[in-house]
Amino acid sequence: MPYAYALPGGRRDRVVVTTAMLDCLEPAERRALFAHERAHLAARHHRFLLAVQLAARANPFLRPLRTAVAYTAERWADEDAAQAVGSRRTVARAIGKAALVSRSTPVATLAGLAAAGPVPRRVAALLGPAPAARSWPSLFTLVGLAVWGAAVGAAVSAMSSANSAVTMVLILYAATPL
Repeated sequence: MPYAYALPGGRRDRVVVTTAMLDCLEPAERRALFAHERAHLAARHHRFLLAVQLAARANPFLRPLRTAVAYTAERWADEDAAQAVGSRRTVARAIGKAALVSRSTPVATLAGLAAAGPVPRRVAALLGPAPAARSWPSLFTLVGLAVWGAAVGAAVSAMSSANSAVTMVLILYAATPL
């Protein structure tokens, strides 16, 4: 069966690709496939996918988030692979061919956490212009000051709550015979 997936394992990360998948792809497309799977491992996408899966199980209102995060992780790996290979068209062709020949990954793998994503959207995105690099605004702007203020306020609030909790425990310990 043709399939490919990234298998995280700390220092022993692996990319699993069957010979049936390799037989369906040209050499440049194989490089794109391996670059895509390595991008998943390098960015630790399995952690994002696991976190959103657990959050969706805990709160059913977060279920739509699973699809969005899975698609975003795939697009992220697509763009990283396109940068590594140097051709967005090659990555798009590899994704399209891989989707056509593979049915699904084995259920026992971590790849079961991520859906393949809407392949036509991914291919169309790769065939279009590359996304513009986004730059974050300086922290010394009004937005930056607001973020710093919120962070400091949250930290002070957390320390105050911890202080109150410790004080309450000490009062209860002194007032009640244990």
